[in-house]
Amino acid sequence: MKKTMLLLASIAFTQITQAKTIELPADTVLWRPSDLPGYQLTLQKCSACHSAHYAEYQPPNTGVGYWNAQVLRMKNVFKAPITDEEVPVIVDYLNKTYGANRK
Repeated sequence: MKKTMLLLASIAFTQITQAKTIELPADTVLWRPSDLPGYQLTLQKCSACHSAHYAEYQPPNTGVGYWNAQVLRMKNVFKAPITDEEVPVIVDYLNKTYGANRK
């Protein structure tokens, strides 16, 4: 029994010391610059977890309701550091930059 435990511990230690390193490619999808206040908030709050890749590949006909639901999902489900006051500001930027109301 002791030999089996020692063998298992040895195997586990070997696997830990041989952990693989994963290198991800550089992120090249950047948030679209804007004079809207939500742009700076998006850079600060959203870029902590993901790039603009997420926004770029949403359907182009999305409206305010869609973006509001996405920002609230990030805030409430994924615990993004977004205050209630910042939600509409970020939504406005996303809607006017990536959604149906883009300029």
